[in-house]
Amino acid sequence: MKRRHFLALGGLAASLHFLSGKVWASPLSRQSQAPRLLVVLLRGAYDGANLLVPHGYPFYYASRPSIALARPNPDDPKAVLDIGQGYGLHPAVSSSLYALFQQQQALLVPFSGSADVSRSHFQAQDVMELGQNPQGRLDYASGFLNRLAEILNRGNPRLGGISFTPSLTLAFKGKINVPNISLKGQVRDIPNDRSTRLLAALYQGSRLGDYVNEGIQTRHQVSAELEKEMRDASRGAAKATGFNKEVRSMAALMRDNPAYTLGFAEVGGWDTHVNQGAASGPLATNLENLAQGLSSFADELGPAAWRQTVVAVMSEFGRTFRENGNRGTDHGHGNTLWVLGGGISGGKLAGELIDVSEKTLFQNRDFPVLNDYRAVLSHLAQRMYGLSPAQLDRLFPGIRPGNLGII
Repeated sequence: MKRRHFLALGGLAASLHFLSGKVWASPLSRQSQAPRLLVVLLRGAYDGANLLVPHGYPFYYASRPSIALARPNPDDPKAVLDIGQGYGLHPAVSSSLYALFQQQQALLVPFSGSADVSRSHFQAQDVMELGQNPQGRLDYASGFLNRLAEILNRGNPRLGGISFTPSLTLAFKGKINVPNISLKGQVRDIPNDRSTRLLAALYQGSRLGDYVNEGIQTRHQVSAELEKEMRDASRGAAKATGFNKEVRSMAALMRDNPAYTLGFAEVGGWDTHVNQGAASGPLATNLENLAQGLSSFADELGPAAWRQTVVAVMSEFGRTFRENGNRGTDHGHGNTLWVLGGGISGGKLAGELIDVSEKTLFQNRDFPVLNDYRAVLSHLAQRMYGLSPAQLDRLFPGIRPGNLGII
């Protein structure tokens, strides 16, 4: 029985420990704790053009007569929040992402994504999680986060990862054993003492005994954090529901457990083909919950741990730049990638930029991909962990880290 298979039994997740290399090179690593990296995948392809709004380009308003956001206006709460260079943020993220941006703890990489042009959710998500060249044959045995864990595993002190998903995500598939745990409700019932004693006694003295005890301890910690979040749900301005509840438990695990320095989370519900909305509507609600959740993640970590943490938010592809006949958007190509962290050089747009016009659209319908997401993540890995060129090529074959100045 493989360890990961055992951990799935009964919903237990073990606290795994990993080795890492002594390759700290970035400002993030000059503190006492190792850097943390959380990757958040927005499954369903979110509309980055209505998060990072190109309000300075008339083509935006001509292309989106029903779903465009109003130009910046301090007297209009539904207007775009200007951040310069002809761009602004959706008003739904005013107290979260925009606030982090103003504090130079967030930046955005527009025209980002992968080279995959299938516009298939499943194909594009697989490509992104594997971190491989979509033009070649995909190797489903190896995801990019597992490769990163494998690289860090070769030295000391010990580092590892955790997948906050019902089943192990493809990004963490590979040679390194990584636990997965869903925070979507099924762990809210704290196991009673009798059941955990019986389970521990059943495997005591066996080769699985340590794994069982680690799993029980992690389950207790997750359950306690969820219970605490339920009690504290009314604090602050944000609604403590959905993703916001989950991220506080995620933050506690990544903050308090050295084995969980790499994390992966997923958020669905972004496929807005119909009635997407503008300042309000399904997209606005999702953006508000996501951004507020990530702001809560930073709060729960605390200032010291947040300075040592980077969050990368990406989606399998973007949406069509022009709205469709149902006041929504369809499957597109380029999108906007987020990078958050207490120690990054934020408050700016990073990567290659171009004018937003009909002639710059990809296939006359989508934003192009000018900034490969692998180059962004490679830059983060290089600066956070001091990886060598050979290690970076192992992480993302054939990709050079972008010169983005994020860290």
